[in-house]
Amino acid sequence: MRPKLIVVSFFLLLSIYFYGLAVLSYGEQYMFPGFVLIGTFHLLFAAGVYLGNSIAVDGGAYVALLDLIFGIIWIISILSLAAVSLTLLSGLALFILMDEDVRMELRGGGKP
Repeated sequence: MRPKLIVVSFFLLLSIYFYGLAVLSYGEQYMFPGFVLIGTFHLLFAAGVYLGNSIAVDGGAYVALLDLIFGIIWIISILSLAAVSLTLLSGLALFILMDEDVRMELRGGGKP
């Protein structure tokens, strides 16, 4: 698989996940807008990485790191399949995004 497909899929899956949590928490004063905001944030990063925006590519590593940290905290508090999958997916995306050659390719400066 190409790194762009993996990273864009990661951000798309997480945006769908957070939108799903927003639907489940519809009607709550703070949870619903928070989940919508986080889902939109991940969707914007997916679009930015797909288009090769350098800010989105560089910032994607930080977002994946935040997802990894919150996934680990979630595993510590409640062990669940969703927590493990969030942690593993964000760890994979962070591993891919930390390689400078991959970031150059995502920006469009790599080999075709």
